[in-house]
Amino acid sequence: MRGMLSFILILAFIFSYVPVGFAGTEEEVAALKEQVKTLMQRIETLEKELAKTKEEQEKVKIAVTPSRVDLSNALSTLKIKGRFAAGYFDSGKAGSYPSGSFEAPEGKIQFAFQPDEINTVIMRFNLNNATAQSPLLDYFYLQSKDFLPFLKDTPFSLSSRLGRFKLGFGEETWSDNPVEGVLPSNSAPKTGGNDEGLELAGKIKLDKIGLRPLGWVASISDGNSGVGSDTSGGKAFMGKLYYSPIDSLYLSASYYNSGSLKRSASELSIAGLTSVPSGSTDWKRKVWELDCRYDFGKGKKPLDPPAFSDSKAFVRLSYGRFQDDVQGASTVERAGDFGFVEGTYNLTKKFYTAGRYSWVDLDGNITASLNSVTANKYERYSLGFGYRWSENTILKLSYDWNDESGVEDVDNNLISAIIASQF
Repeated sequence: MRGMLSFILILAFIFSYVPVGFAGTEEEVAALKEQVKTLMQRIETLEKELAKTKEEQEKVKIAVTPSRVDLSNALSTLKIKGRFAAGYFDSGKAGSYPSGSFEAPEGKIQFAFQPDEINTVIMRFNLNNATAQSPLLDYFYLQSKDFLPFLKDTPFSLSSRLGRFKLGFGEETWSDNPVEGVLPSNSAPKTGGNDEGLELAGKIKLDKIGLRPLGWVASISDGNSGVGSDTSGGKAFMGKLYYSPIDSLYLSASYYNSGSLKRSASELSIAGLTSVPSGSTDWKRKVWELDCRYDFGKGKKPLDPPAFSDSKAFVRLSYGRFQDDVQGASTVERAGDFGFVEGTYNLTKKFYTAGRYSWVDLDGNITASLNSVTANKYERYSLGFGYRWSENTILKLSYDWNDESGVEDVDNNLISAIIASQF
């Protein structure tokens, strides 16, 4: 049709130059040109409407076609992420690397398969130093978000985790690795752990009373260490509240009670201390912790992971206390406090400097294995620098001074130079 009308238009232009006696009056030619122009515009409009109709038909066809569960569909809902760190470590004679060593202390890869809009199956593999780990699969749980429809228009949100997951105790637990922390090393207490159980979490909107949302986390788990095992004793409980009264300030409070552990080790670790107290026939661990973070010139990125924060500077504070209640005639209860003060300053978009002081202090004169050193008190002073090679890769250099009390101080200071990346 467009070709025919184009031919007519060409003829009209030709006839416009022939004598009037042959082609008619000039007015007739002008009218014919106008008609052809109008007809061409109408054809163009019809073509656009036809294309739009075909597009809508395709959408309807896709909507009514049942989805198939095949390999291509599965891969379309599979998300992969991970992190990696490797470098050179050199410690004193009593440290882990007395002669210096190249290590790859951090290697994690996580797969998340989402079968529907609510549920996601998450599994994470531990590939530290590219050696066989126990367990190799350190996370494996089902995460369900907003699974109660009647909460949709209420101030409450709810999500859950079922399986083996990281306990949400404290704040360093989310960045206690060489990649996400500002320094290659952790704080002296490094409180946290993984366990099998059920976790519920959510937020409560308080905008009607002029306040920001209040976040909460609660979980019930086995409590004793070991994958997929239970002592048939009491279950562990963990609860946390977190709140940001202003953009720059973040606060949280956490509590953990292991329940009866009998003679098993605790899943929640404090400075590497998880073992049953000597001579105890039954014991339980109770821990609480308060955390605070303040950002100067707060950036747009999330608070965690701290190493990738775009705030101008930030300070993190943590203080907690634990108590190991024991049963047995020849046992002495263990208890103590712990915490850290950490600061980071971004000199430029590429360079930052960071420092941390952390400690674990046992009550009285008792000693225990704190970070593999028998002591009554363990302190760590850490200083380091970072260079953001790219958006997801950082070069880090740090030095740790370790100081022990209650026994002879050991030579275990550490220098670290690593490259850390997340993907």
